[in-house]
Amino acid sequence: CDGRTATCITADGRGTAFAATGFTKGAHYWEVKIEQADVGSIFIGVAEKPSLPSSGGGGSSFGFDGNKLGRWLGMGFVNFRATYTAGAERVYGAHCHNGDTVGVLLDCDAGRISFFFDGVKYGEHILNDLGCAFENNSPFGFNADGCGSGGAGQGAPSGAEPGRGGRFPSNGAVRLKALWPVIGLRTPGDRVTMSCKWMTSVGVDGTSTLRNVMAVDQILRRYEQPMSSPLPDWFVDESYKEYERWRSGRWLRAQSRGSGSHPLGCIGLDVDVDTSPIACASACASLGLKTALLSRDRVAIKRSAGRMLELSEEAVILGACQGRLYYQIVSQKSEGGALSEGGGRAWFWDESEVVDGGIQVIGKGLGLSVELPLLERFKCSAEGGLRIVYSGGAVVRSDLEIIDGSANIGTIPHGTVIPRADVLERRINSCGVVRYKVKYESISQGWISSKIRGGKEEKIVELLSTLSPKERHDELDEASSDEDDEPKPGNAKNDGTEDKTRAFLCANDVARYWYSEYLKAMDDDAQVPSDNNAEWAVKDREEFKALLSSASSYSGISEVQSDSILAAAVSAISDFSRSGDAVECSFSDVTSAFLFATEVSGEKDEDIGDASDAEKSAATVLKQLGDSLPPIKAMLVRVSMLRALNRRAHFALPWLPVTPAQENSSILGGLAGFGASPERAGRSKPLTAMSQWIQCPTVATRMRKCRRLFFGSVKRAHLDSLLLATTSPTPLSHDEYELPREVRTVRVNRLKARRAMDTKSATSKKKFSVFSQLQHEMRGWSGAALRRGHVAKGHGGQKRAFKVKLVGEGVNDYSGPYREVFTDAMGEVVELDDTGHGALGVLDPSPNHVADIGEGRELFVFASRGAKSTVMTGSSTSVSTEEIGIRNCFAHFLLDRHENIRETEESVQFLGRLAGTACRHGIPVDLYLPLGTVWKPLTEDGADSAQALTEIDMLASKQLKEKEKSAARNASRSVCIEWESQSDLVLQRHLLNSLADGLSNVLPMEIMALFTGEELRDFMCGNPEVDVDLLRRVVEYEGYEEDDAVISYFWETLQEMSGEERKLFLQFVWARSRLPMKESDFEAPFKIIRDLKNNDDEADDALPSASTCFFSLSLPEYRSKDVLRRKLLFAIKNVTTMESDYVTNDAEIGEGWRGM
Repeated sequence: CDGRTATCITADGRGTAFAATGFTKGAHYWEVKIEQADVGSIFIGVAEKPSLPSSGGGGSSFGFDGNKLGRWLGMGFVNFRATYTAGAERVYGAHCHNGDTVGVLLDCDAGRISFFFDGVKYGEHILNDLGCAFENNSPFGFNADGCGSGGAGQGAPSGAEPGRGGRFPSNGAVRLKALWPVIGLRTPGDRVTMSCKWMTSVGVDGTSTLRNVMAVDQILRRYEQPMSSPLPDWFVDESYKEYERWRSGRWLRAQSRGSGSHPLGCIGLDVDVDTSPIACASACASLGLKTALLSRDRVAIKRSAGRMLELSEEAVILGACQGRLYYQIVSQKSEGGALSEGGGRAWFWDESEVVDGGIQVIGKGLGLSVELPLLERFKCSAEGGLRIVYSGGAVVRSDLEIIDGSANIGTIPHGTVIPRADVLERRINSCGVVRYKVKYESISQGWISSKIRGGKEEKIVELLSTLSPKERHDELDEASSDEDDEPKPGNAKNDGTEDKTRAFLCANDVARYWYSEYLKAMDDDAQVPSDNNAEWAVKDREEFKALLSSASSYSGISEVQSDSILAAAVSAISDFSRSGDAVECSFSDVTSAFLFATEVSGEKDEDIGDASDAEKSAATVLKQLGDSLPPIKAMLVRVSMLRALNRRAHFALPWLPVTPAQENSSILGGLAGFGASPERAGRSKPLTAMSQWIQCPTVATRMRKCRRLFFGSVKRAHLDSLLLATTSPTPLSHDEYELPREVRTVRVNRLKARRAMDTKSATSKKKFSVFSQLQHEMRGWSGAALRRGHVAKGHGGQKRAFKVKLVGEGVNDYSGPYREVFTDAMGEVVELDDTGHGALGVLDPSPNHVADIGEGRELFVFASRGAKSTVMTGSSTSVSTEEIGIRNCFAHFLLDRHENIRETEESVQFLGRLAGTACRHGIPVDLYLPLGTVWKPLTEDGADSAQALTEIDMLASKQLKEKEKSAARNASRSVCIEWESQSDLVLQRHLLNSLADGLSNVLPMEIMALFTGEELRDFMCGNPEVDVDLLRRVVEYEGYEEDDAVISYFWETLQEMSGEERKLFLQFVWARSRLPMKESDFEAPFKIIRDLKNNDDEADDALPSASTCFFSLSLPEYRSKDVLRRKLLFAIKNVTTMESDYVTNDAEIGEGWRGM
């Protein structure tokens, strides 16, 4: 072992190599490259150091039998297996081969051990977070309750082992244990290398977490006080620092590979990258790049982890952190994986990955091609050059890495001296071997090693007259001082420029020199570097505090309302950014949107001129503040305060309740019905009833009142972490490309369903529709079965709870059929029969939909044909107003029960289960449900009954308003309660409980009170319109260019399509009818691929084809727009089956078309 590399030299047992450092707290990530190994002969993980039997007590949790070991030590990963000391193992991860890299994430604070895979399978580069392998691994010597439930992993076992030396509850005795990185080797010749890529953090202790939670609650309590109450001084200081950091535009936070798959469970390994040019130049100098790559540069990656990639990847430069250049892959030409599986996280390069065109700038780089001097450590430090001392000579290879793709181009004989001038470069490859790029006679240029890899690792070359970089620098300095007409290296020449012959020892020196040249290049290009945000600078803390106070409220609305509008505006702007995170939304984007909103203040939406989508969205939101907006600087200061609050809330939300204590008390709940079962009337929260009862001030009530202060991206991150934590564990299959047996197969006959939906028989529709087939197939399934989130290899990152078999169709379920059945089922639910009612009796068009009046003309309501409610009106004289209120608050429990309503309840409940499953798996559902009677009640958002009734039945609302006015004129009893006792609303509330019951089987409905009704609707249903501009922002072309004529024809045709035609197109290419709300929610890009089978004259006769599993369209090169339009419309309107994977046999076709 040479410090980074371990080699097995004997077959006598299973040897274990321990790293030099162990960990007891914090989060730590490192990578191990497999150079050479047999299948299953290398163990990568962590372990406690064993103690000898003679050492007495305090031993580790496993025994030690001397030098011969018959089992692996500790917990780790062994080629598609997770195994630990006791010898037990389970299927986990992926198959690894020579050249692959395995990352290890040890989270001591959370008690989890996870692994990351970076390798190549079938020519495709796969980057995959393998998930949690072990949990409950407390380093404190006892089983820490709450260190994970297994749900976030794949049934990850507890790392605690019973036995005499095992870990049990401490019972007051805590024995601190350290976990050490280990490498286990079994077969002679096995060799691995610890990569130079690693990250570490001390983590966050419980005290700091609790203080953060209390700080967030302190700010929320401040919003309950009068506006004259000042903000805490510590929070003003924090907000001021946030403003300066935000205005500088220098810093960006990103998740790295070390962040793991638990976004709120491992918070120590996110990175804050410095996007400044000089920081990026310094990181580039450390890599030995010839030119600097700056933040936002786009590059093509052709080399990764010691391998040349067959398919290049596209990445964007993020910035520098701790001298490392971080990037994020944004495009990966691979159908086998998805960036959402871990490949889209930030990571950094080492010096071996950037040589020989390993990364290439796409387009014109922001660094203006200014040359970056080479550090001395990348040059030969020996003044006399290199001498070949190995008897067999030095093998010259074409590549830095010693791999199959590196050709042997010759041998330099023993004893040859290579002059220093012919030693072009010095590098360390991915295996830790020093290699020299040399020029030698007929061989031209190639790479030679400093030593033999493997065996005794004999030296190949020796350095002649070696001088240290400092000695060489001093020698050059002395030589130049003797010449009066020559400047000293590193000093200015007579003309004021710096000498390029300077020996650079430090990356920061290179960056400073490069930056001076960069500024000159900018002057030559007439580009003036300036602080574009200087006009928004705040002098000091006092000015900031004054601006903060002046912007606390506008137009007579409360402080919570005004800040909520600003938070909504920033969230709307961030929806059009690549990250989609409002906390990381740039200062310039927000400023430009606020400037535009100020310019168009008072104008109607249709009068707003040309502007970006972000600016238009912000202007629409800010109109709620009135026609005269506050000063822009004041709004920006207030936004920085909200950013500071949301940074804290991001980590505090898991600890803050959103369910008030009184909701579990029938005494405190009173008229609101808070003490009732999950079917409580509180889902509708009648405002008149709520006003009669005291709302106890608690953390939960403050959270609900201030829910709009939290950015949508922060709340979404919290929900995503809960969805991950509540995912049912799914053990992997022994064949990594087969679905586990726990993922059951659902057979769906779409051919029969379509024929049934075309008939007039209601019975046939309710029996043979896709919705009914799914309901029948899943009739005995528990919620845990639908909470699975298995991601199969090669399925494009699509999570799933079951597998779909489409009867009579020649297609395998690689995710397309899975999405298709959700889309078909939701389409059937809103399909109308000949009478204008819902064909399946689940949803009916709203009265406004039927009469074609009002704003929400596309809405559907729960089908309630034949149901009657028992309500009391204000005209009753035998009972009091309070009794009428109680009766009407619970009126939906008093429905006349009959078979139709029970059948509808079951169908609506299954609709909730189906919609919740689609939501968990990132499939937006095409459901037009009312905001006031569905989405707001689900989030306890205090829906107004009058507005809710107007949304679905404008005529009934008008009649009730007239009745209310008449009663007021006659001074009769108030009829305000009758808004809540309307039959339509009562029936909708009753069936809403069934929908909520179905949703709660799959989703954590307890935290939905953190969201607004609009946010929950957008989260579950996505974008109701197929936004062509959004689709265009996520497109990738293969075989075409953006400016090709056929591509222009395509986008123009898509823009001219109707809304229904666009939905048909989306279902044709992606098996779904709605797009996500924003760019960052796309798990895969939309690909337009050139159809190579139909070229030239054959192109106009061919039809476009699609792969729904991988969101791609195969498009022939049509000669005209008219031909493209006809062919595309014909394809999307006439496609009936999926027939792309295999040819169906007669028996299967017969089963699909068999009579009903």
